[in-house]
Amino acid sequence: MQSVIVDTILWQGRHGGAVFNAHTLNGKRYRIVAGVEVMPRLPVCGEVWDIDGALRQHAVYGEQVEARSAILRKPSGRLIIQVITGSRAFPGIGEVKARALWENFGEAIYPLLAASDPAPFAPLLGRELAAILVKGWADLETEADVYQWLDVHGMPVWLSRKLLAIYGSETIAKLNENPYRLLAFTSWLQADQVGRAMSIAACDPRRLVAAAEAACYQRLAMSHTWAPREAFLSHIKKILGGDEKLALEAANLAQESFAVVKADEGIQGLGPWSMEQFVARRAKDMLTGQFEAEQLTLRLEPTTERLDEIYAAFTTRTSLSLNTPQQEAVRLAVSSPLACITGGAGVGKTTVLRAVHLAAEMLGFGGVFQMALSGRAAKRMTEATGRHAYTIAGFMLGVDAGKISLDGEYIIVVDEASMLDLPHCYRIMRRMPPGSKLLLVGDAAQLPPIGFGLTFHALAGHPEIPTVELTEIHRQAAATGIPQASIAIRNGEVPALPAYAGLADGVSFIDAAPGEIIDRLLDVVNDLGGVGSCQVIGAVKQGPAGVRTINHVFHDLVAAGRDQRHGFAAGEPVIWTVNDYQRGLFNGSLGQVVTAKDMLVVEFDGVKHQLEDGDAREMEHAYAITVHKSQGSQFERVVVPVLPSRLLDRTLLYTAITRAERQVVLVGDRTAFELAVQAPPVPSRRETGLLIHLR
Repeated sequence: MQSVIVDTILWQGRHGGAVFNAHTLNGKRYRIVAGVEVMPRLPVCGEVWDIDGALRQHAVYGEQVEARSAILRKPSGRLIIQVITGSRAFPGIGEVKARALWENFGEAIYPLLAASDPAPFAPLLGRELAAILVKGWADLETEADVYQWLDVHGMPVWLSRKLLAIYGSETIAKLNENPYRLLAFTSWLQADQVGRAMSIAACDPRRLVAAAEAACYQRLAMSHTWAPREAFLSHIKKILGGDEKLALEAANLAQESFAVVKADEGIQGLGPWSMEQFVARRAKDMLTGQFEAEQLTLRLEPTTERLDEIYAAFTTRTSLSLNTPQQEAVRLAVSSPLACITGGAGVGKTTVLRAVHLAAEMLGFGGVFQMALSGRAAKRMTEATGRHAYTIAGFMLGVDAGKISLDGEYIIVVDEASMLDLPHCYRIMRRMPPGSKLLLVGDAAQLPPIGFGLTFHALAGHPEIPTVELTEIHRQAAATGIPQASIAIRNGEVPALPAYAGLADGVSFIDAAPGEIIDRLLDVVNDLGGVGSCQVIGAVKQGPAGVRTINHVFHDLVAAGRDQRHGFAAGEPVIWTVNDYQRGLFNGSLGQVVTAKDMLVVEFDGVKHQLEDGDAREMEHAYAITVHKSQGSQFERVVVPVLPSRLLDRTLLYTAITRAERQVVLVGDRTAFELAVQAPPVPSRRETGLLIHLR
């Protein structure tokens, strides 16, 4: 462990982590590389950090320290000048005023700041800046204390940001009072290790309530929001080392303290219980007219004649005719406060969305806000409807910042709603003003949400929530044969798939052992026109035919002999992995490397982006992508490796196959494919409470 003073910041991550130059107290200089897990916020020039790490020789930058841990320390002496000047905690206090503070007070400034009284500094700074100085110093002291508390107790310092955001200056007091508060941010094993080290007894109520909460958190990690009481008790018993009496006491204490809640014949954690309660109550209020604007709307449900005019106008503008279920879907969108549209691939859900926009215009609505969970799905929604689509996160940020106004009557449309987890559904409904309408569009047979809960599946399947299922496959889509195969899989029926015969529309299968899959993938991609002419979509990231292995093999072949930068070569397909609103890039955006010689330039959706050295961490190769990343996208041709996996089920296969517009080639274990199609789908295994609350 070595104390260093930060000199210059060379690179900073968006969510923490940095590369910076620093010197020790005896003047030795180092270049330090600290990841976000080590340094959860950007260091400030002049700050003192205790760094533990190892010296490494970098091929380009020479000797540097790779930090394993970084602990913030309070400054001393003249260092306070640089800390005040560089930190965002002291807005308005520049270098001149910071130097004046040191010259006036010297070392005496530290006990004066610790007293948290702005009065001594007011004559020099004025009352407002003196208050800012004292508050900024208190925040800095608290942050340093939290870093040290976590370090002493063997906890990762990146927890400091989350703890400080919730508890602020009371963080240390709260943790000393009940160290099991850490459970909201870390595992039971880590929290319990700290608790027992602080002499909390095995039967202490704080520990027992935390064990019950840990059972809820662990089930949430498996996407469940509800548990039968016996299963819940069994889970607590396992956490507490098999003590049945303690498990029962823990469950009772947790329920008495409202840490967990009884729901029907089961138990829920307070968080998911409150969210599902809210969603169910809001849905009921919307459908019963209790969620109306304060000023009663004069809008009446459109007449049959008026709707017929809208359908005719849509046909005139687009040359597309709406079938009866599609017309009913449009009617529900403009007349029902809450409605669901569901259906498989190729049944015209996007056509309905286009018609909803026209209907909203002709009926005088304030407008339609359409969105999807992923950036890729939102982009496709924009292309399909000709109207701007948001990511759900972007929409909510816009509403919170006042950039999106929901005053008036609006229809809020969520596409690919099968991906909508409980927290996102809750947040959307929380932001909806009275009088607005919510239309959920999706396919419950696709992959369930990555996050916990099932919302679209519960709402679209509820008898009191207006729902239209589209079933008629459009002729153009039907001609490929993809919808017929996908519907069979959707229904749990194994389709009869022909052997692969090269470039041709339809769905085919190539039998291959796990060790042969990648070789066959290479052959198929070559047959179909090479990289860029088709997309490999995989079920798993790891393993002999996992996405990462496939990308590694393709990269070694394609990039051989080419200039590379940060592991990427010109011409390679890539995928962006985070939401970057400043660049207009989203998690799932697909692109291609333009140049990788002196700088890394990547083109996404026709826009070229020059990426800094650290930005390459937000990008991966995309010769193959996971099914989850592909959701909401369409490709002309898709190749799917198939091998036994606990993740392989009919929803995954169905989602992968329906990403293709013309051709699908499945490569791998046919028995694993057939078993996955016939087995109950993953969503049916999730235990959730939304239907209970809807009842």
